[in-house]
Amino acid sequence: MPGGWKTCHVPRRTWLDSKIDVFVAELAASGMHLDRHRAGELITGQARAVAALMRVTGATARSYLGDEIIKDMARRMLFEVADERPGADLMEAPRTVPLPVALLGMTVAALAEAMQVRAANEPPAHLRDVIITYAQALSGLGQITAGATPQQAGNPAGILFPPALLRRAARYISGAADLAANGGKLPDGIPETARSQLAATLRRDADGLTAITTTG
Repeated sequence: MPGGWKTCHVPRRTWLDSKIDVFVAELAASGMHLDRHRAGELITGQARAVAALMRVTGATARSYLGDEIIKDMARRMLFEVADERPGADLMEAPRTVPLPVALLGMTVAALAEAMQVRAANEPPAHLRDVIITYAQALSGLGQITAGATPQQAGNPAGILFPPALLRRAARYISGAADLAANGGKLPDGIPETARSQLAATLRRDADGLTAITTTG
């Protein structure tokens, strides 16, 4: 009504929201970042597994997943991605995987696209973390490229990169591919008709990068 108080609707935080906070914070403490959508999927899947195993309701299963259990899930994930060297200074890591300049350009472009997909699906309060995460990966690629010797830069085999940095970049791109493929929000300017192509392109780039680090 005119002159009256205006109400502001603040979305109520859910049990899942709070557990996602715990999960991503535990990962971030070791230098690893995961999008909240994926973290939510993992936690929800764990709750369903507990419910099925114990033959209890979803609400009862969630009561078993306290913060320490969620932290343990995050720590197990850190072991699973140990080859990304969470928490390590990747600029000081051994550079053993050659990346052709053309593929380097594709990787940078894919990371930029992936960042836009991630940003479109993150709450505003977490956009800063998304930007920092992807900026660090892009900065690492750029610094190593800029510091390559003329001989290395002109080598058709490519510039040498730390495999952990490339694996991390591949995971970021793969996560964005999953978001695009599974109905996540698309960045502004990308029509719905382009969803399948975007997801397929990001998936191709992520898989190619992973393959290079495996055989490199």
